[in-house]
Amino acid sequence: MSPVKRTVLWVLALGFFVVAGSTAQEPAAAGEYPGLETGKMWTFDVPPLEYWARRYNFRPSQAWLDHARLAAARLGGCTASFVSADGLVMTNNHCARGCIAAVSRQGEDLLGNGFYATTRAEERTCPGGFVEQLREITDVTDQVSAAVPAGTPANRAADLRAEAIRGIEQRCRGTQTDVTCQVVTMYRGGQYKLYRFRRFTDVRLVFAPEVSMAFWGGDPDNFTYPRHDLDVTFYRVYVNGQPAQMDVFYRWSRNGSREGDLVFVVGNPGSTGRLNTLSVLEYLRDVQYPATLDAFARQIAVYTALGQMSPERTAALRNTLFGIQNSQKATQGYLAGLVDPQLMARKTAWERDFRNRVNANPELRQRYGSAWDNIARIRGQMRAVDVPRRYHSFGAYGTRLLSLAGAIVRYPAEMAKADSSRLPAFRDANRQRTEGALYATAPIDTTQEIRMLAAYFTAMARELPANDPVRRQALGTQSPEDAVRAMVRASQILTGDQRRTLVQGGASAIAASTDPFVALARVIDPLERAIATQWTAYLNEEAQNDEFIARALLAVFGNTVAPDATFSLRISDGEVRRYPSNGTQAQPYTTFYGLYDRAYGFNLQEPWNLTPRWLAARSRLDLATPFNAVSTNDIIGGNSGSPVINRDGEIVGLIFDGNIEAQPMRFLFSEAVGRSVWVDSRGLVEALRRVYDADALANELTRGN
Repeated sequence: MSPVKRTVLWVLALGFFVVAGSTAQEPAAAGEYPGLETGKMWTFDVPPLEYWARRYNFRPSQAWLDHARLAAARLGGCTASFVSADGLVMTNNHCARGCIAAVSRQGEDLLGNGFYATTRAEERTCPGGFVEQLREITDVTDQVSAAVPAGTPANRAADLRAEAIRGIEQRCRGTQTDVTCQVVTMYRGGQYKLYRFRRFTDVRLVFAPEVSMAFWGGDPDNFTYPRHDLDVTFYRVYVNGQPAQMDVFYRWSRNGSREGDLVFVVGNPGSTGRLNTLSVLEYLRDVQYPATLDAFARQIAVYTALGQMSPERTAALRNTLFGIQNSQKATQGYLAGLVDPQLMARKTAWERDFRNRVNANPELRQRYGSAWDNIARIRGQMRAVDVPRRYHSFGAYGTRLLSLAGAIVRYPAEMAKADSSRLPAFRDANRQRTEGALYATAPIDTTQEIRMLAAYFTAMARELPANDPVRRQALGTQSPEDAVRAMVRASQILTGDQRRTLVQGGASAIAASTDPFVALARVIDPLERAIATQWTAYLNEEAQNDEFIARALLAVFGNTVAPDATFSLRISDGEVRRYPSNGTQAQPYTTFYGLYDRAYGFNLQEPWNLTPRWLAARSRLDLATPFNAVSTNDIIGGNSGSPVINRDGEIVGLIFDGNIEAQPMRFLFSEAVGRSVWVDSRGLVEALRRVYDADALANELTRGN
């Protein structure tokens, strides 16, 4: 039985949402604590103090909560934390790969070989890097809601809501250059919260291990456990050219953690679907996830084949391939939780119970009772246009030529409009970036373009009918590969100068162009615009009904139900705990002993090979030191780089993954076998001192503990 299948069976034994909002005090069957099916991603402005006190005999002060919030940070699509008074920031290596690659100099491979700045002068500035610290949370639900009168049509309501949110954010930000503001939607529109951040824009790389050690075990070990990864990177933030002086930061725990300890994860979980209606989950199961996985598989096959052509291509594609493989494995886990008919039956039962509670109240029934049926209707309409939506577009698996052709075709029409009426990419605020990409002098990798477009056209030929105008223009009577090769041979937009000349020729030149990609873009353009308008209308109407359900949810259950993840700062409680796996128990901690055992068990073959630095350090390491660990905290993508802290608010670990059993928890939380996986604070410091000779960095982390 697969690990994912085993997870689903455990989940089913526990029930689905049946105790949400319950006042039960005793643990449920199979070791589950009752009432947590919607998860433990709590917001800092509504912490579950009574639940924590009841379960763990722990009631943090407001000062403790403020410290935990202010010492956390976010960057890109990940989480980070401040870990010294001198602006030192800790996150995952896989969150820092863009910076590491960008600061690599001619002849360097910092991703492959690692980096350590032994002095402040050697720290390297990350181009465009920023780190944000959440300073304030304000409830603005009434302000947003007041902007949308009752009965406003969905599209108009979306515009009014967006306008109100923009105004709130602009007033919050004012003229301050180091402040950013974001209105965060909670409970799918049931609440709106204004998050005010301090932004640090001078971010410098301090330390990164070799990527092979940060992602040790590669894709085979990804989303699994036991793990042995040093998935960490350190930055430093500067203000006015000097290290930022932080009055709030996480201190390092002197003793780490033990099995059974209460720990908290503070981070920015990206997206969950625990409050989705049944019809949305069925759409994901039947339409979106299968199509997404098919696209991932095709792209991975192309990138893998390209990487085998030369070491240079392997290095160039490393980040891209990692990202797609990571997303593929996560999506496979999500889908595994939706294809089991029993799990979906339990979701059906919970939704029926929730709706019955709403319908039993005449006022709630009148306001919200039809929302579920409306969403089911909308998702049925989305199914009908899903296939053409995927191919009547310029995406083409991220290839450049069709995307550039789309920008060329749209340029004159968009520039003729008022700025506010243009597509976002062509508005004045984004125009420079769009033109930079359009006229870029970097050569197009035609080998990669041909292979990826052939994979895309192959999928198109399988899914679109022969008389579809996009398929007919792209393929005619040729095979996908022959069609792509012919298009690339005949293309007249391979260089930035060629594209600039065509755009400067205006609408007439573009209309007359015989470039095959431009010709295809001319066919796609009106079709894509029509579908985009239709799709936006569907999403707006669904959002309106989501808000109705959210208000019903809050009326029935109150804040005892955690909101879905929205890449906003949350705090999740958990315990360091082993779990049943492979007919035995998965250990709560791995050690350096396990790293070397697994490496030699695979005869040091990739991806279980060890770098020379790690081979040489074996005799210097305390091999019994905990390296990675697991706990029952509630995380998902976006939590990468989250600090794991103890009751005293001290660092005991660094989140970098969840196990494979945790992936179906996107739709249903369970503590039975799903686990968060993290780098143990003790193993991290041991590696810094014994492997990387980074005593100064280790001392900065542990100073004062």
